[in-house]
Amino acid sequence: MEETSWNQKPRGPGRGIDTQRPSASEPSNSVVLDRDNSSHSSVPAPDGPSTGVAQQVYASSSAVVSSNDMVPTGSNDLTLPLAQRKAKRQTRLPARYRQDDVLPEPLPPPVLRRKRNDPSPPEGSSTPNTVEPIAPTLRPPRTLVVHSSVQNVFGLSRTYQIPEGFSVTHDPHGAITLKDLTDSSIKAVRTTQKRTHNQAYGPFPNKSAFSLADWYWNSAHKSFIDFQKLILVLKQPDFTLPDVVDIKWKAAFHALGANREDLPDYEAHWIQDDGWKRTRVFIDIPFHNRMRNPGTDRYDAGEFHHRSILSVIKEKILDVEDSRHFHYYPYQSSWKATSTSPEVDVYGELYESKAFRDAHEGIQQLPTNPMNEGLERVVVALMFWSDAMHLTSFGTASLWPCYMFFGNESKNRRCQPSERLGEQVAYFIKLPQSFNDYLKQRNDGKLPTDALTAYSARQLLQAQWGILLDQELRDAMKDGFVLIVLLSCLRNNGGCPCHRCLVDKGDLSNLGGPTDVERRDKQRCPREQALKVKEAREMIVKGYAVDSKKLDVDLKDMSLVPIPNVFDCLSEFNFNISASLVVDLMHEFEIGVWKRLFIHLIRLLDAFTSTTHHNGDTLTAALDSRYRATPIFGRGTIRKFGTNASAMKRKAARDYEDLLQCAIPAFDMLLPEPHNTILKKLLFICAQWHALAKLRLHHQLTVDFLEYTTVQLGAQMRRFDHDTCAMTTTRELQREADARARREGRGKGKGTTSRKPVSFNIFTIKFHYLGDYAASIRKFGTCDSYSTETGELYHRLPKSWFDRTDKREFEAQFTEIERRQARLNKIRAEANLDPTDNRDVRRPGAEPSPDCRYSLGSNRNRVVHLKHLAQNPDLWGTDPYTTEFIPKLKRHLLARILELLGYEYSDIPLDPDAWTNVVLEADDRIYSHKIMRMNYTTYDIRRDKDVIHVDTSQCNVMALNPEYDHSDPDSRDPAGPYLYAKVVGIFHTNAQYLGLLPDGSRSLESHRINFVFAHWYQALGPREEFDLDHLTLLPLNHDNALGFVNPAGFIQAVHIVPQFSLGKKATGIGKSVLIGTGPQDVWEAYYLNRFADRNLFMRYQYGMSIGHNYMHAETFPPPRVFTIPPDFDYCLPAPSLNPGHSEPTFQVDNPFTPDGGTVPDTDLTQSIEDHGMDLEPALPDDDVEFEGSDKGEEDHIMHQMEDSEVAVMDEMYGDSWD
Repeated sequence: MEETSWNQKPRGPGRGIDTQRPSASEPSNSVVLDRDNSSHSSVPAPDGPSTGVAQQVYASSSAVVSSNDMVPTGSNDLTLPLAQRKAKRQTRLPARYRQDDVLPEPLPPPVLRRKRNDPSPPEGSSTPNTVEPIAPTLRPPRTLVVHSSVQNVFGLSRTYQIPEGFSVTHDPHGAITLKDLTDSSIKAVRTTQKRTHNQAYGPFPNKSAFSLADWYWNSAHKSFIDFQKLILVLKQPDFTLPDVVDIKWKAAFHALGANREDLPDYEAHWIQDDGWKRTRVFIDIPFHNRMRNPGTDRYDAGEFHHRSILSVIKEKILDVEDSRHFHYYPYQSSWKATSTSPEVDVYGELYESKAFRDAHEGIQQLPTNPMNEGLERVVVALMFWSDAMHLTSFGTASLWPCYMFFGNESKNRRCQPSERLGEQVAYFIKLPQSFNDYLKQRNDGKLPTDALTAYSARQLLQAQWGILLDQELRDAMKDGFVLIVLLSCLRNNGGCPCHRCLVDKGDLSNLGGPTDVERRDKQRCPREQALKVKEAREMIVKGYAVDSKKLDVDLKDMSLVPIPNVFDCLSEFNFNISASLVVDLMHEFEIGVWKRLFIHLIRLLDAFTSTTHHNGDTLTAALDSRYRATPIFGRGTIRKFGTNASAMKRKAARDYEDLLQCAIPAFDMLLPEPHNTILKKLLFICAQWHALAKLRLHHQLTVDFLEYTTVQLGAQMRRFDHDTCAMTTTRELQREADARARREGRGKGKGTTSRKPVSFNIFTIKFHYLGDYAASIRKFGTCDSYSTETGELYHRLPKSWFDRTDKREFEAQFTEIERRQARLNKIRAEANLDPTDNRDVRRPGAEPSPDCRYSLGSNRNRVVHLKHLAQNPDLWGTDPYTTEFIPKLKRHLLARILELLGYEYSDIPLDPDAWTNVVLEADDRIYSHKIMRMNYTTYDIRRDKDVIHVDTSQCNVMALNPEYDHSDPDSRDPAGPYLYAKVVGIFHTNAQYLGLLPDGSRSLESHRINFVFAHWYQALGPREEFDLDHLTLLPLNHDNALGFVNPAGFIQAVHIVPQFSLGKKATGIGKSVLIGTGPQDVWEAYYLNRFADRNLFMRYQYGMSIGHNYMHAETFPPPRVFTIPPDFDYCLPAPSLNPGHSEPTFQVDNPFTPDGGTVPDTDLTQSIEDHGMDLEPALPDDDVEFEGSDKGEEDHIMHQMEDSEVAVMDEMYGDSWD
C-alpha cells in the first residue's frame, strides 16, 4: 500500500497544514584532521591515566583506556584515512519548516572560548584510578583551554577542555543526520562510507564466492527473508556460477576462521588481526591439615579461549568505519531552556560523563616526554558484559561469554544488537563436572565441604581475568593505557554486603532515610581489605580451612573472601575496582525489588481473598482478568498479558516491567482500605522511580527528582511493610511450596508441600542499591549506557551459532565462527560492498520519512458516500456518529482550505452558511483508512513514531489544549495542558471552496485534505501528587463529544486503561454505519497511564523535557523544585528492644489477619536476604550440607572430646574438621 507523508505546521486541533516538502540539505566540504601516525605501526601508547566505569552484579563493567593518535593543529595531511578527517556536517532545515514540530539535530561544533587559568587538574579529577607515568624526561603539563559551542534549537551546548595548541579535529556529531537520530524501526538502511575499491576477498578467489559465503555466515536461521537475500546475491550482475562451483569450501571456511599462525604464509597473508588464543588455566586447591592428604595441589581447570584486549583495541581504532563514529574528545553538555532559565548539566552518553572528562583532563595534565611530545592524548572507554547463558531450551549446554564494547560510541548504536558493535573477548570456563571426582580422589573418597568448591570457583574466575590482564596490556598501561574491569571479591551472607560502602546488613531497609549515611561516610578501604585477605591467605597456607571460624572473624564482617583480587596487579597505578562498579537496573529493580514486591502482593491477595466479591472469583483471578483486559500500547511497549499474570511463568525482565507500568489499574480496590491507598501510592512511586532511573537523557533537575523519589520510595516501602504486610498473615504460594519441597527432596530429608508462613523480605542488598542510582548517573551517565540488558540482548548472537557446531567442543568452534563473521565484514567494507544483512528486501515506500509529521495511505478502497447519509435522515437518531456529521465536516474543511490559500479562518467574516459552498469530489465522497503513523521528537531529542489503528485499543491520542494558560489562573483548565481523544475514523478527501474569498476572488483549486474523526475524553478533576489522571469519554449526545481534527494537531499516542474498579457503564456504544465500528463497552472512568513509556512520562514533567520544546513557553508550568519537607515521615523502624541485638524491629500494636486472627511481632531481620557479588555463589556458611560425610561418626567423635577441644577444632577448621 502506498503512503502519503505530510510535513505540516500544526496550530492546534482543526488548523491548517503546509504540504510543502523541504529540500535536502547539502553537506559542507570536509575539513582534514590534523593527525600524525607516521611513526606508529599500531595504536601508539599514551602517557597518562584514565578513569572509567565498570559494572559487575550480573556482570557488566566498563573500562577506560587512553591512547595517543592525534597531533596538534598545523599539520594538513590529505593522505590520512577517512576516519581521521573531519566528518561532513549537514545544514539544518529552514526555520519555517521547524516552527512547531522541532526536528532533532546534532550539537553545533565547538569554538575556542577562553584559556583555562588553572592548569592543575579540575576538582574531582584526582580519582583513585590514576597512573603515574614512567618517562625518562618530564616536561611541564599542558595548559587547558575551553572550546564551547553555541546553543542549538533545543538550548543544548557543549564545552571541551582541550590542551593549548590543539583543537577538536574529529567530531562525529558533524556526520549525524535525521535518520541517525531516528528510531531504528523507521530509519533507512545504513550505508557504508565510500572507500577505495579493493579486489582482495580474503580466502575467496572472486567476488561471487565471497558474496555467497557472506550470505551463508551472516544468516543463522534460514527464513523467507534469507531466501530473498540469496536471490539478490544470485541476481548481481557480476555473479557467475562457474566462479563458485569448483571452490574447496571447507578449506576456505577453515582459513576464514583460523589464526594467522595456524596457516601457511601463502594462505594467511590477508589476515590482519591476532585471532583467538588458548591458554591452560591452573588453580591451587588447599587441603587443610585435618584432611587425609593435607597441602596445596595444583589443578588443571581446562582450556581458556580468549583474545588479547590490547589487540582488540588496536583493531577497533584502526578500522576506518568504526573510528568514524568514535568520540575521542569528551565534553560537558549543558541545557538552558529559555533566556531566563538556569543552565543545568546534562547526563547522557558515557563520553560526556564526569568520569570520562576527569580521565581525559587527568591525562592532559601529566608531564610530557620526548616519546609523546606533540601527540594528543585521548581516552578509549572499555565496557565489559559477562553472564552465563543456556544455549538451548532443553539440555545442559551453556556458555559464559565476555563481551567488550567501546564507550566512545553512542549508546544509541552500541545498545542495538543489530549494529554488532560488541567484541567477544573471552569464553570463561567453570569448574568441570569431574572436579568433585578429583576432590574425592585427593581426599581418600570423601567429598570436602561446599565452601572449598566455592573457593575454587572464585579462584578460577580470578585466574582467567589474570590471563586477560596480560603482561602486554600491563606494559602498555605503564605508557598510558588504563583498564578497569570486573569483580570485587565479596562473599554471600556477609555482615556488610554492599561492595561500595560498609552498610550493616541490618540497616538495608533505611533507604532514603536520614540514617542512611553509610554510602557517604563508610566507604570501603582497598588497602585494609587487601591486608585482611593477605592475612587470611597466610592462615590457609598454615593449614586452616577456607571456611574456618578463625578466618570468618576477620573476613565476614566486611563480606570478604580469602581470594586475592586479580586487579590488585593494578595497585601500582592506585586503582580501586570498587569505585568503578555501577548499578544494574534490570537485575536490581525489575527482576529484583519489583519482582519481590509483586510476588508478595499475590500472597496478600490470597490472604484477603473473599467469595463475597468479584462474582465468587478469588482476588488473584480478578487481578489476572484485569491484566488480560489491559490494552496493548506501542510497538511492543506494553504487550498483551498472558492468561494468568499472577502465575509469572517464563517471564523475562521486560514482562515484569510491563506488570509494573500497568499495576495501578490492575490492583485498584482489590485490597480493603486503608491498604488500597497505601498500595496505590507505593505502586505509583515504584513506577515513577523506575521511569526516572531508566531515562535515556538526564539533567540536574531530573536527577534531583530521582533523589526525591528515592526518599519517597524508601519511606512508602517501609510504611507498606509496617501497616499492611506486618498486619497480615501471608503464606507461600503453592508453586513456592512445591519448589521448596523439590529442593528439600534433593537433600537428606523429604520435602513437604504444605504452605508455610512467609514474611515480606524486600529489604535486601538490592533495595539498598537503589540509593546509588543518582550518584551513578551524575558520574557515568544514564543507566541505559551500561545496563546489563545490552549483554543479555547480545546473547542472541552466540546462541544462533550453536546449531552450526557439533555440540561438543563448541567454544573452539565459536571462536572460528566469530572470526569468520568479523573478517567477512571487514573484507566487505574494504571492497566497498553492500552488507548482506542490510539489503532491504521489503517493498519500497513502506515506511514514511522521519521528518514528516504523519502519514496515511493514498488508496481509495474504502469509500464513504456522504450523499447516502444525507438521503437517510433516519440514521441520525439510531447512529449518534452521523448526527451533524456533514455540517461539522464541511465547516472543518472550509477552515482548512482557507488556511491553505493563505487566510486566517478566525479573522475572516464569512456567512454562517459559507460551509455549504464546500464541494467534495465525486458526489461527496470521502475515503476511509484504518492506520495513521505519527512522527514526533522525543524528550531525548530523537525521532520516534506511533501507529494509530482505529477499531483497536491503539487509537488514543493527545493534543495541546489551546485554552490552557498556566500564567493566567482564570484560564486554567482542570484537564491541564493536554486534551485526549479516541480516534474513531481516519479519512481523506479532495475538496474545493466555490464561494467568494475575502478579497472577492474565487479559487476553484481542489485540495487533498486529511482529517480525523475523534471522540473526546473529559478529565475528572485535579489529581493528587501520587495518583494517575482520571478520564471519561464524553457521552455521544454531548455537543462537544465528537469533532474533526487536523492530524498534525496530535502530539503522540497515549495509553488509556479502564478503571476496572468502577465497572462498565450500563449502555455502551452501538454499531455505526458511518465508521464501521461494532458495539463497544464503555467504562465509567479510565486511567491515563503516564508510565507506559519514558517519552509519555516526560510529557508530564513540565519544563523538564529537553526535546519537547512546546512546554518551555510561559503558558506551561515551570519546572518543579523537589524538596523533602522538614516534618517528612521517613517511617523508620523503632529501635530494638534488645540492647545486644543491632538489627531494628517493628513494633506491631494490633496485628491481625483477614480472618480476624493475630500474627506475632515481625522481626525485620527475617526479611533480609543477602545477595553477594559472586557469579558462582556458595550456600550460606550455616546451611552447607556435606555430601559423603558420616554424620553418626562425626557425632561419636564430638561426644568423646572435651568442649574446649571442640571449640579449638571449630575455630581452626570450621565445620569440616572431621
